[in-house]
Amino acid sequence: MNNPDYDYLWKDVITSLFEEFLLFFSPDLYERVDFSVQHEFLEQELLTIIPDSNSNKRTSDKLVKLHLKDGNEQWVYIHIEVQGDYRKDFPKRMFQSFYRIMDLYDQPVYAIALFTDERASYNKNQYYYEFLETKVTYHYNTFRIASQTETTLLQSQNPFALAILAGLYAIKSKKNKDMKYHFKRHLMRILFQDKMKEDSIKRENISKLFLFIDKIIIMPYEQEIALIQEIELLVEKEGSVVGLSIEDTVLGQYLLNKAREKAKIEERQEVAEKLIKLNVSVETIIEATGLSKEEVEKLKD
Repeated sequence: MNNPDYDYLWKDVITSLFEEFLLFFSPDLYERVDFSVQHEFLEQELLTIIPDSNSNKRTSDKLVKLHLKDGNEQWVYIHIEVQGDYRKDFPKRMFQSFYRIMDLYDQPVYAIALFTDERASYNKNQYYYEFLETKVTYHYNTFRIASQTETTLLQSQNPFALAILAGLYAIKSKKNKDMKYHFKRHLMRILFQDKMKEDSIKRENISKLFLFIDKIIIMPYEQEIALIQEIELLVEKEGSVVGLSIEDTVLGQYLLNKAREKAKIEERQEVAEKLIKLNVSVETIIEATGLSKEEVEKLKD
């Protein structure tokens, strides 16, 4: 059982659901954005401003250019602090990112630090420097998943709250496979039953959230199969409605293998029917197709 790639997962879901992400974290900024103009992810610019940008630990950061309703631009810097990946100089690094954006691009910056690990107490939200009469204080926005509550997230109409809830469940069930099973099943039912009935999530976003939930809560293979068998009909029914793309998930592989096996059975039955028409003995048909005697007799009838 491989550990989830948390930084990639968060970066991916933020990219996929960026408008919902922005509304969840900053309703005030969201109201100022002109979404008729496509926002732009500044990947190349990010490489020039982030300290140690060649480090894999920094690949989860996002820099986004937004167009405001008043005609101005607003850059949003999103830093995702992954599981236990803390450094004492974290506030300083946030400040460095801020002033490099200002220095190189002369753009206003709205910064968010997203903490995804289990330590609810860590919440550094400012950098302070002082030497004699020289002082600098830099405040930035922070959000800690571990300090959120299930009730609040479940009551939210914003689909990104479900991604946060999945992150919270991943923290709570980190070392408990039974809790993982319970939480993952709960999230799937919320996604495919409650949210679809309420029609509170765009159909295209259901597929994105499904993939995020499926990959951020990883269980032993046996449990994944048990869960699939439990929710299979629900996912097949509702998944076809939203155009669910699940090829690279355990569920997708399970359903694909099941379909292949069904095809093999149908092929064997077709061969058996042809042999029956040729008056081949039951024993020979069983040997040729691998079908049971009962299956062959049923086809003869």
